[in-house]
Amino acid sequence: MMTNLSKGFEMSNISDMDSFSLLHHNSGTMNFGAEEAVMDSFSVILMNSSTIFWTGICLWAYIFLVVLAPKPYCKCQTRLDEKVVVITGGSDGVGKVTAIKLANLGAEIILPCRDLKKGEKVANEIFKKTGNKKVKILYLDFRNLRSVKRCSDEIKKITTKIDILVNNAGVGHGVGATKDGLPNIFGVNHLGPFLFTTQLLDLLRRSGSARVVFVSSVAHLWGNIDFGTLHELDGCSVRSQFQAYSRSKLANVLFAKELHRREKNNRITTYVAHPGWTFTALFRDFPFFLKLVAFPFFYLFLYLPEEGAQTQIHLAIARGLEKQSGGYFVSCRPSKSCPNAFDRKLATDLWSYSENVIAVALEKSLQTCTSI
Repeated sequence: MMTNLSKGFEMSNISDMDSFSLLHHNSGTMNFGAEEAVMDSFSVILMNSSTIFWTGICLWAYIFLVVLAPKPYCKCQTRLDEKVVVITGGSDGVGKVTAIKLANLGAEIILPCRDLKKGEKVANEIFKKTGNKKVKILYLDFRNLRSVKRCSDEIKKITTKIDILVNNAGVGHGVGATKDGLPNIFGVNHLGPFLFTTQLLDLLRRSGSARVVFVSSVAHLWGNIDFGTLHELDGCSVRSQFQAYSRSKLANVLFAKELHRREKNNRITTYVAHPGWTFTALFRDFPFFLKLVAFPFFYLFLYLPEEGAQTQIHLAIARGLEKQSGGYFVSCRPSKSCPNAFDRKLATDLWSYSENVIAVALEKSLQTCTSI
């Protein structure tokens, strides 16, 4: 009997010890789980704090670098009564803003553009905003050199002089060739404006104090011109497109400087404007999916057309710029250009190359029309 009681007592002690051990084990597990939960919560708080911190840094950077950053603004209000102004690409973007501003100052505006309907809408908008009815819309397509020649001939019929020529039209992206078989970007951004400007030189000379404004880009700093490959069509890669664009913008700068040297005795001054990173119709040719990704950032960080147009407006109307003819301007102020832009031999070679290529293209176009 004592033996049974002893066994029962021992079994009871074992059960109590097991229960205690199990309780202690569960308690430890619960404590470990609680500690792990606390650590997870702490990590989440740290991550959230880090996210909030860097979001705040980005927002403040955006406010200081974009929202509060000084924007280019032309304060000049020089009257342009009796002045004749030609603005290419004036149916949209910075060209349209420029046309409205100069019309408001009393100028007679000639707007050569590809889309005549858009041009007429701009003419109506100019009249509503400024009361200026002296706006003429002409057809011009820089992808077609015969169109450029016809437009310049039409301008010669409707005016006896040109006081201000703003070469604003251009493209930022494009593959393939123009209608004359020339590289698309170089053809539209340089060869077309080159023919247009040289065709209008007599009218510019008659002004007595004409200005020619070229809208280029900071991208010209990376431009390089190789006459051996200049005839080759542009590829569709981002790198190829940027090279083509920067090459065409360097050509704008070289053309402006060479035109200044050749025409300074005729009191024609030339200026090059970088409009800043501006959200304009230049991006209209972007692929659809790239637009979906890029356009929200463009809206946040790029200049509006009203801001981007200020430098070319300044160069068109500001007084006392004659000594800076041939110069490159950013935010209404003179700015440094790249070494290639000061290469006089490159500029004269580009002039000769442009004349020859255009002459050949027009001759071929004429032969094609004759054979048809």
